[in-house]
Amino acid sequence: MEANRKDKISAFIIFPAITMMLGWGLRGYIGGGPFGAMIPGAMLAISLSILLKIPDRLASVVAVFGVVAIGLGGEMTYGQTLGFLIKPETMWWGTLGTTVKGSVWGLTGGIILSMGFLFNRFATRTIFIAFFILLAGMLTGFKLINQPMIIYFSDPAKPRPESWGALLVGALAVLAYLRIRTDAASFNVISRFALSGMVGGGIGFGLGGFWMVLGSRLPDSVIFKEWWKAMEFTFGLIMGGFFGFAAWLSRVEIIPVKKDEIKAKAKAKAKDKDKENREILIKEFIVTLVTGFLIFLAFSFWLDPVVDAGAGVKGFTMIGLRDMAIIFSNYAFFGLIMVVAVIYFPYSAWQIAVALTFCHTVIDLSEDVFTGSAGQSVIGARLALVLLMTFVISGLTAWFQRHKNINKNMFLLLVWSTVFVAFLRFFNQPGNLKISGLSFSELILERFFVHLVFLTSAVIATVLAIKKPEYLNEIQSDR
Repeated sequence: MEANRKDKISAFIIFPAITMMLGWGLRGYIGGGPFGAMIPGAMLAISLSILLKIPDRLASVVAVFGVVAIGLGGEMTYGQTLGFLIKPETMWWGTLGTTVKGSVWGLTGGIILSMGFLFNRFATRTIFIAFFILLAGMLTGFKLINQPMIIYFSDPAKPRPESWGALLVGALAVLAYLRIRTDAASFNVISRFALSGMVGGGIGFGLGGFWMVLGSRLPDSVIFKEWWKAMEFTFGLIMGGFFGFAAWLSRVEIIPVKKDEIKAKAKAKAKDKDKENREILIKEFIVTLVTGFLIFLAFSFWLDPVVDAGAGVKGFTMIGLRDMAIIFSNYAFFGLIMVVAVIYFPYSAWQIAVALTFCHTVIDLSEDVFTGSAGQSVIGARLALVLLMTFVISGLTAWFQRHKNINKNMFLLLVWSTVFVAFLRFFNQPGNLKISGLSFSELILERFFVHLVFLTSAVIATVLAIKKPEYLNEIQSDR
């Protein structure tokens, strides 16, 4: 029994850890910012759904909440914070900054992700209120902590707007609200994910930053140079493992049903699936297209000019408008848009989680492939590439959604489509293929290191996703 227990824990830790390590590395390579962080968010959520044997329909919702949860932390700037690490006099301040920002990233991510697992227990009103509290809390934290730079982890000589305080206050406000609105068992799940994310994120980013310290201390003759990527891989690996541990601790509470209830739900699910298969496919694509248009283009186009115009203006009205524009051009609001789409158009959940996550990686790729001026021909070529590649993945998503092994197939689709984009980006740079004169060590540790990690971790994650979880019967017997 003890051996089985250890096997279960190891499965719940290793699978999401490897998965999030891959996703986090991809995020820094094929898509930055909060939209890039959708990659590890979606991968993490689906991997946990596979481990927990979450029903397909709920798993699609969990995937969307995962996209929102991990993407939200991408609002934080940390480039200058990492810059502190390479200077001996500011190393510990930089370490404190990465630890704080990693903790806040994991805290907010854990709260939102756990809401996905408990989605069926929440009233729609509760979800809406939670997100508006998040937005209000973020505005409060931004005004009280980040804007006055009371605690500032970036370079004062070249100031950048920070948002870790905004996310921290918003997360704590949502946590307090959910403590009141949920039962004890549900809040146990929420608090576990919040605490695990906070600890895992703090340790992951804090320790991961020491790769940057090490790299700055070594001579230039050292072949390995990918210290930033090593930091990202470490961050994802550790935080993913902690989230997996939270899922293991909550494996009974997340789906508290007995065997006979599982069978009854399976029959109901079959009927739902028949009905879903009769849905007009065009609706699925339209909802996804509208959602993507709003979050990738429309709100930035509408609100960014207000933010830019309000910079440096002291008028009360303009400052108020700028603050509102900052909040509504924030990823937290974009996350609410995605959640609204899932609530009212549930059949679009997999498209939002998989196709839109992939779409942003292609947007990033198109800027590399078609460089130069923003002429009509360049813009048209970029648009054509984005639409073509996204349509292929969207079509595969719709196909897999209507067949068996949905969770596993969606996971594999997302993993290998994003890895494919990473290799496309690599081969788009002709200099990467010039290997004459390079030693074996230079090829492995310098030229191909990042992509070898991508490929190896993708293979391992694939094996773990396909492997039948032997511990399932034991978990069900506990219920």
